[in-house]
Amino acid sequence: MTTRVGRTLDGIFSWTGRLVVGLSVAFMAIPALFIMVLSFSNDRHIGFPPETWGLDRYVEVLTSRTWLDPIVLSLEIAALTALFALILVVPAVLGMKRGNLPGGTVLESAAVAPMLFPIAAYAVGLYAVFAEADLLGTFHGIVIAHVVHAVPMVVIVLSTALDRVRPELELAAMTMGASRARAWIGITLRLLTPAVFGAATLAFVTSFDEAVFITFLGGPGLVTLPKSIFDSVQYGVDPSITAVATILMVVTAVLMLGATRMRKDVR
Repeated sequence: MTTRVGRTLDGIFSWTGRLVVGLSVAFMAIPALFIMVLSFSNDRHIGFPPETWGLDRYVEVLTSRTWLDPIVLSLEIAALTALFALILVVPAVLGMKRGNLPGGTVLESAAVAPMLFPIAAYAVGLYAVFAEADLLGTFHGIVIAHVVHAVPMVVIVLSTALDRVRPELELAAMTMGASRARAWIGITLRLLTPAVFGAATLAFVTSFDEAVFITFLGGPGLVTLPKSIFDSVQYGVDPSITAVATILMVVTAVLMLGATRMRKDVR
């Protein structure tokens, strides 16, 4: 009797879990598919199902300065954010995890502390600091803000990956005559390459999708793609936004799949 009840409960929990997972996937996927379908509509207004089909919205996005300028600006900021975040975090993580840096654990905790603050409140604090430093409305000011926002995530990714690299490999290289720097570069960083690529991808995507900092710290000449999308929705929905959203989803998916594939190839 007890066994039968246990099997019944296991079956209920199993089907309940499948149902919850299925509903969660559907909740995330259906809006994305909905937007993708609408992006191939040639109607003057957003409506489902589309009455006419075509690529007019993609042509408009790729030929209009209204969208091209924000896309280029977002790409520049995101690329610089990923680059500078890696330049700061890679040596810092090596120093905290492999060096004799005192207080390494405290520094690591401090590096991820910004994630504990709501981003809007953090942006208000940065606004006050940037106003004193004359960085409001500047390109390099936005890059600095995005780097500060991306560093905690990069630290978490690289720190977790470095914990899986055995220190004995570096010690073996040093016993063969390699310097500590040579061992780090030739062994540790090579093994960390998938994690570095994944961290850079995460920093890039996070910066590319960020809309809060540009709203608080940007200026009239600084309109990133997320800000342009927000303005489009706020002041009247531009049908081209469906093509922009589709492009964003596809690019993000490709980057994430590339990072995942790289990790599998290394394993």
